[in-house]
Amino acid sequence: MHLREDPHHRGGDPMRRIVNARVVTPAGIRLGGAVFDERGIIAVEDAPSDRLAPRPEGAETIDAEGAWLVPGGIDPHVHFGGFGDIPIADDFWTGSCGALAGGTTTVMDFCEPARGEDARAVIARRMADASCSAVDYAFHFVLSEQYEDLLADLSCIEDEAGIRDYKLFTVYDNTTLGLDDVRSIFSRLAGDLRRTFLIHAEDAELVACLQDELGDSVDMQYLARTRPDTAEFREVEALHDLVAETGARVCIAHSTCAETVALLDGPLPCGEFLLETCPHYLAFTEDALAGDRGARSTMVPPLRTIADQAALWEAILSGKLSILSTDHCPYHARYKDDATYRTVPCGVDGVQWRMIYAYSEGVVKRGLSMERFVDLTSAAAARFYGMWPRKGCIAPGSDADLVLIDPVGTTTLGMGVSASAIDYSIYEGMELSGRIARVFKGGREVYDGTAVHAEPGSGSFLRR
Repeated sequence: MHLREDPHHRGGDPMRRIVNARVVTPAGIRLGGAVFDERGIIAVEDAPSDRLAPRPEGAETIDAEGAWLVPGGIDPHVHFGGFGDIPIADDFWTGSCGALAGGTTTVMDFCEPARGEDARAVIARRMADASCSAVDYAFHFVLSEQYEDLLADLSCIEDEAGIRDYKLFTVYDNTTLGLDDVRSIFSRLAGDLRRTFLIHAEDAELVACLQDELGDSVDMQYLARTRPDTAEFREVEALHDLVAETGARVCIAHSTCAETVALLDGPLPCGEFLLETCPHYLAFTEDALAGDRGARSTMVPPLRTIADQAALWEAILSGKLSILSTDHCPYHARYKDDATYRTVPCGVDGVQWRMIYAYSEGVVKRGLSMERFVDLTSAAAARFYGMWPRKGCIAPGSDADLVLIDPVGTTTLGMGVSASAIDYSIYEGMELSGRIARVFKGGREVYDGTAVHAEPGSGSFLRR
């Protein structure tokens, strides 16, 4: 048994003890459990229940009955609320409820300045948006075309606000950065290894050329034709070279195609170059864009081919692809159904389904190890974004963010069990193996397998 002194435990804090679990720890899998309270994990026990040390006085004992005990999930790419003409369906309250019901206890969202908005103003706005969150949260700060002005307020972003993670786009109006801009940003910021960059990488010139060539249409298959895998790969390849040149720590957001994955095979003399992908790229192909309901399956980059999907799964199983996020950005169906491929609000749901999808389709169906499952859903993000070992880890001293996964149960995804505010799900009716049985955040039970039990504002901002 691994036990630490508990100098911070207060008698008023409820202590809990999980037994008879299969615990996934940094040292491996063991049969046992954990003792924890609201201040964190006190002990990790690695013996069968009949040989465990006596129960800590006053502790509630939870018999896991052979369930998996894993760290609370970290989804480092969500969109809860924010500004725009078309509202995102979930705000921080409803989105965080969906996250908790799916075993995710920490998210990363975005501080994206409106045109002319300074750093202090956008941070204050987004902190106010997040004040109702039931999960812990951090922010990526979006460096747009006005990045020179924003970087003049670097002390406001980093020292005052505690944000050291940056989002860059190489496509989209008001946010498009050319490679020379990215090189300049890397050269100025990459020296501090606490800083990270999450990059939406598409070749803006190629996308614009194809859109002009094909025109607009209500056929959502045009989304895939005007944003081909080539647009992603060209830009990612160039960014890979910039990482090698500057030593920046970069994660490519929502990677979709086989050519992008192949870049992970190349040498990198300095810096860090990771890929994230999302469940929708693993679950669906571009065929979902056809037909009257194709608009409901739109996101950017768009869905790809079966071959691309296979390459993503291979990279996950081999350990090359690091992070499974969701890019959770759902819009109500009424905003999508009558749009063209150039006006449709792109984004889908996923935050509630990410963990159980990875367990069912990765662990059960494809033989993904539970250690890799934890790495994919929490630990890799915790390490890259500076949260380790507070997050993404079952060890003494870590936050008591814990999830019990019932391997015998099953889960049917869709509106019948959704805890968020969306009015449709692209995953509707999907049958998965396993079930999120119980979720603890900060030592408190926040999901009992049926309902979320959390208060608005119970999440905390994570300074970096």
